[in-house]
Order: sequence, then structure tokens, then C-alpha cells
Amino acid sequence: MKEMEAKTENRYEYRKPQEKRKHMIAPDLFEFAYVPDWYGHLAELERLALPESWKFRKPSRETKNTDTPILERYIHTIFRKQVIDFNSESDPRKADSIFHLENECVCFHTGLYTPQYKGIYGYFERNNFSDSLRDWYFRGFCDELSPKLRYIEPLPQKPVYHMAQSGINFNPEWPIRVNVNHILGDEENLERIPAKIRKVKNLPLLFETAVELGRRKSVIEPGLVVPQGYQGRVQYLLPVYLTNMQKPDLAMTLTVMDGYYLGNTCLTLEMTMMLSFQSGYGNVYSLK
Repeated sequence: MKEMEAKTENRYEYRKPQEKRKHMIAPDLFEFAYVPDWYGHLAELERLALPESWKFRKPSRETKNTDTPILERYIHTIFRKQVIDFNSESDPRKADSIFHLENECVCFHTGLYTPQYKGIYGYFERNNFSDSLRDWYFRGFCDELSPKLRYIEPLPQKPVYHMAQSGINFNPEWPIRVNVNHILGDEENLERIPAKIRKVKNLPLLFETAVELGRRKSVIEPGLVVPQGYQGRVQYLLPVYLTNMQKPDLAMTLTVMDGYYLGNTCLTLEMTMMLSFQSGYGNVYSLK
């Protein structure tokens, strides 16, 4: 009898209605939606958001968008991140807090704020053009008080970066071991060093001295060193002063080790600005 009850119970469990499967979203913004007047939308977003420098002073390469190239990359990166997190989340409530998707509208938090510290959202409506290959139509950016978002409750939360907490606070007293041979022996890293000093004989010594200067400055100015998420852990971006003791030329990534930091890669200031935005720390004013 017990055996039959067990079978009946199992049969009942097997027949229980399955939860509705979550719709998976394409992580590319332009694949997900039809986006007309993209640069116009970016200009409006720049106007809405807290003032930032969204362009490179000395771009390493030409870009089609000359006014807000950093902002453009940032939005593409944030959209992709939020979609990936949404697709990976099994809890419907948590998924909704990342990316709101219902029958007639979609929105996501950009991670940016207005001067009144109201969250700014990207907003989509159902694409009703029958000849379009995209299900959604991008209507632009708006703050949380916009009538477009009136019936969305709760609104998606600001993007969250999950990083291991070990070493979350940079310790300027820790020594920095610089892998000079790797940095100066790697063509890609070497190209990031200012051309006028790239071939000097004492470049290894100059580079290590510049890193030490950055470390000492960070003792007095902790904000010089910026954390960033990398593969689920925390790294740091340290300014490197090679040609001017007041203005950094590069930033070096520091990996947290056991009682010291390891420097393996140097980045241009443009790359540093992008990483700081993507990690949710805003512009790196100290590295401009």
C-alpha cells in the first residue's frame, strides 16, 4: 500500500504544471531591438545624466561617434551585462529586478543618474512594424519619473557587479611586484608606453620608479587607485607617471596576491576610463 502511495505521489509530482519558461534575450542591443537615431538618443542621454567626459581627448583610433564614444561603449556593455544576468537568473523576481520585460514594454537601468540623482533607464516598446525583424523598438532614455515608466513597479535596479570581497580596499603599504619583462617584452603593452621614451635604455628602471611613485601618491590620495571587477574578483588600476609627475601616462592593473600586488599589464587612460565606468565607479578623474 505504501508503495502504491509513493507511486501515486510521484505520478502527481510528475503531472504538476511546469513553471513558464523565461524568454531568453539577445545580448546585443541592435539584435534585440530596432534602434533609430542612435546618436540622437546618446546625445539625449548625455544631456540627462550627471556631467561626465564622454569623449577621449586624444583618441588612439578614429571612431564614427566622435562626441560620446565612451558613453556608447558603456551602454552596449551595460545592456549586454544586464541581459546575461537576466538570462542566467532562475528566480523570476530577481530576474525582473535586473531587466523588466513584459508584453508591451521593456526597460533596464543604465547605471547612470540625473543631476537630481534619479535613475536613468533605457526604454523599449513592442515593435508593431510587420516588416521588421526585431520584436522591440527602442524609444530612448528617460529618468525614473518619466510617464513611460509609470506602470512599471518595481523598476529594475542599478547594475550590480559581483566581486569577491577579499582585498576590496586597496592597501598602499603593500609592495608592488612589477613583471617588467612581460610588460616591456609584450608588443601590445609596449605600444601603450609614450613613444618618446619607448626606446630609452633605462626604461625598465623608469617604469618601476613610476609605479612606485604611483603607490606613494596613493598613500596620500587613496582615490587615485580604482577597483575594477575582473573574472569575478577585484583588481586595481594604479596610475603610472612616466613623463610628468603630475599627470599619469598609463594605468597598471594590480592583482591581489598574498600580502602584495602583482602588476602584469598596463592600460591606456582611455581603456582605464572604460573599465572604471563598466565597474560602476564612474569616471576616473584622477587619471585624466
